Amino acid sequence: MSTDMTDPSTKVPPTPFRGREPGAVDNAFSILEEVARSGAGVSAREIAENLQMPRATAYRILKHLVQQEYLVRSPDLSGFALGQRVRDLAGAMGPARPDPED
Repeated sequence: MSTDMTDPSTKVPPTPFRGREPGAVDNAFSILEEVARSGAGVSAREIAENLQMPRATAYRILKHLVQQEYLVRSPDLSGFALGQRVRDLAGAMGPARPDPED
């Protein structure tokens, strides 16, 4: 399912995030950043090890990020890549503005 952040009819309904706040949110952002840094195909085990995060925590957050389309599973289910909603967020920024000091 593709989502367009500007079209409310295509928005994925949020699911409750059952984690301790704000630690769970920080962990979710850390996972997104690690997938971006490591590249498509990074495994859950690699993510957990690179972030020094318990595997159970990483798996739970990865599952939630996939359900919400921030991440996608690789076709062989061995790894993860950034999902459509991350691309939508990046696209919502628009073109970069020139630095006024340049």
